[in-house]
Amino acid sequence: MKKILIYLLLLLVLLFVARLVTNSGMLRELSWQEYGHCEQIAGPVGAEDITIDGQTGIAYIGADDRRAYLIHGDQKATPNGGIWSLDLNQANSQPLLMQHDLEGVFHPHGIALYDAGERKLLYVVNHLTATEHEIDVFEVVSPTQLALQKRIRYDALISPNDIYVVAEDRFYVTNDHAYPRHTVMEKLEDYLGLALASISYYDGSRGQIVLDGLQYPNGLVVSPDGRWLIVAETTGRGLSRFERGELPNAWQFKDFLPLDAGVDNLEWLDENTLLTAAHPHVLSFVAHMHDPGTLSPSEVIRIKLSEKAMQAETVMLDDGEQISGSSVAAMYQQQLLVGSVFEPHFLRCHP
Repeated sequence: MKKILIYLLLLLVLLFVARLVTNSGMLRELSWQEYGHCEQIAGPVGAEDITIDGQTGIAYIGADDRRAYLIHGDQKATPNGGIWSLDLNQANSQPLLMQHDLEGVFHPHGIALYDAGERKLLYVVNHLTATEHEIDVFEVVSPTQLALQKRIRYDALISPNDIYVVAEDRFYVTNDHAYPRHTVMEKLEDYLGLALASISYYDGSRGQIVLDGLQYPNGLVVSPDGRWLIVAETTGRGLSRFERGELPNAWQFKDFLPLDAGVDNLEWLDENTLLTAAHPHVLSFVAHMHDPGTLSPSEVIRIKLSEKAMQAETVMLDDGEQISGSSVAAMYQQQLLVGSVFEPHFLRCHP
């Protein structure tokens, strides 16, 4: 009986290791693919999320030296991050750190720009501590100035990652885990592939969970007509698409696009096309988090949407020399910006 238990335990360990290696992408053979000429732009450290105002050509960059607080777990003891802007209309423009009037801890994660008619609003996921989070809403006064409008908190902000705004003060937020950072359960979610995470919705007065059972939901968007909600599941290694139901915020699963990479943020390229950046080798990305000298391959993927299916095409695949741990890709007039979770630079690429 004892031997049987030992064999079962060994079998479970082997199955766990096999699943981890497969789902981490370590068996995937990578063929490097360039996107024209790319320049490393210094300034923002950890340019994790980038969104572009298609009307003005101004890119907004949420940046933070998150390696420090992700490893040590103390946001209050590390320097604040910031929001940067970059004018894509000028070939040699450099990123500018935007001034703002928010006081206290500011560690930006996902960002979203919303056109409210006479003004542009920038919504920012802000991590105050490992268990306290808020959505900060700024008015874009100029490319160098933000004015704080409000700070929104609600209980369903468990482990917020990305945000998508559908109307003024109405937005969706991904909780990439069901449990707070630096807990045993958070690690089990990752390494056992537990689909426990969720998406919350804030309706202008209160927030609540509207979708759950997701595996590390990261970037998310809602289609311009409001019909589809699409979420990138990082450890799920693909995109899930949901169709709006008859009741408010009743989303029904439509289909899943498997991608052999840990997908991160999502940005619209046009009304039927998305861009995402991804981690082809997730374990390399984990090693890169702890050691800046360890390269983590980066991938940019274009996703075409249709009624029947989603289709993917690799736009760029880098071995990590140009940029490691890519987390976001955004494009303006064929200029491709690629940001990452930890690097002290982002890429500006021309075809």
